[in-house]
Amino acid sequence: MAKKKVGGVAPTPTRRPDVSAGKAPRPSLASGPLDVSAQGAILKDDDRLMLVVRVRDADGQPVTGLKKANFKWWQMGHFFGELSGFFVVEIENIPGCEGLYHLVQKTWSTVGNGTIPFYVRAQKGALRHGGALTFIVKVREGLDL
Repeated sequence: MAKKKVGGVAPTPTRRPDVSAGKAPRPSLASGPLDVSAQGAILKDDDRLMLVVRVRDADGQPVTGLKKANFKWWQMGHFFGELSGFFVVEIENIPGCEGLYHLVQKTWSTVGNGTIPFYVRAQKGALRHGGALTFIVKVREGLDL
């Protein structure tokens, strides 16, 4: 829109202030994949199932402070997260073990023998997650390895 000349002289255009000047950048949500690795174990004469899970961020730094709500795990499609006997223990205060967790299902039993796959998913915040597949080999009773 053209400005009206006043007294034969055109007024200088009005500059709008730069609204972005002086503002600090907005922090963004932490995002990116988590590097998750898992190893499962069962003990002879023990009906607990234990998975050891290591969680690292995209830079390879250990992710600490995760709780039961941050983990989900499945055995051949069976979701363990809703069972009451499932708990998570963070291995902390041991140098070199930061970002390690024990996932334990207190009462676990599977019918038959063989290789049993487990999938573990760790999540921290809305946008950071990762998963790992691990296997446990169950052999028949009386077979010592």
